[in-house]
Amino acid sequence: MIKILVLLVSFFMAINSLQAEEMDCSQFDKLSAKYVECSALQLKQKSNDLKNTTVKKIDESKKKFEGSKLKESLIKFKNSKTLTVFMEKY
Repeated sequence: MIKILVLLVSFFMAINSLQAEEMDCSQFDKLSAKYVECSALQLKQKSNDLKNTTVKKIDESKKKFEGSKLKESLIKFKNSKTLTVFMEKY
């Protein structure tokens, strides 16, 4: 599952790098359909970039959490029925 996600993210990054040239919407009249289309494309590109960066940050955070002692402590706390049992295990 993670491999598929990484593959998709890298695919979208490759597509975005090909379209790295940003369009200049100021050449169109602000009330025209071309201006709206240009603005929508820019917004879509920026949102895709933001999505890709957040996916990367989330993946890094998951990896850090998987290797942390906090996860082990939370699992022990969840499995204990009372606080005294938790303190004995810990």
